[in-house]
Amino acid sequence: MKPLAVELKAIRISKKISQESLAYACGLSRNYVGVIEKGENKISLEVFLKLCAGLQIHPNEIFNKFSKEDLETLLFEQ
Repeated sequence: MKPLAVELKAIRISKKISQESLAYACGLSRNYVGVIEKGENKISLEVFLKLCAGLQIHPNEIFNKFSKEDLETLLFEQ
């Protein structure tokens, strides 16, 4: 599992939000949220921002946990 996926999942669980509820809030499928949380593929910036909005967090809450070099490899699909 990729570090970004781990962070997103940890935040979701800490806020007691189900995958289904997060998916609904973001306009995504529950299956896609599951794929993201498993780190099976990179996500677009648009999807990342939707997830942050659905989790009611500022993107910097995640960005600040990684170095610039890590972010370049973790984010995002082209």
